Amino acid sequence: MVDHPEITLCEPAPFLYHENGQIAVTDGSQVWSVIVTCEAIRAIANPPEMSLRRLTLNANFLTGLAAAAISRGEDIGGKVFVSESDVLSTRTLPVSSEALTPLHR
Repeated sequence: MVDHPEITLCEPAPFLYHENGQIAVTDGSQVWSVIVTCEAIRAIANPPEMSLRRLTLNANFLTGLAAAAISRGEDIGGKVFVSESDVLSTRTLPVSSEALTPLHR
């Protein structure tokens, strides 16, 4: 079994840029820019909301999704993309109109 270095948040702090959110993550030797689509931010919980507050409050959850993508080799030129389908794939129940919360791993 191969041990992968832990991926953690780093500077700069999460921010919004145009339609997407961005967070920076590192394994201590490399930094990745994680681009979180506006749809992904809205899908994190109900009611759907695209805000810096939601991005910041869920930065650790999004870091976990980014770490999984990095370990699968899905980073492109130092960037990792987190989409709505990535967020929704963490749920074990079908999406409904009821309030949803992400499953943190």
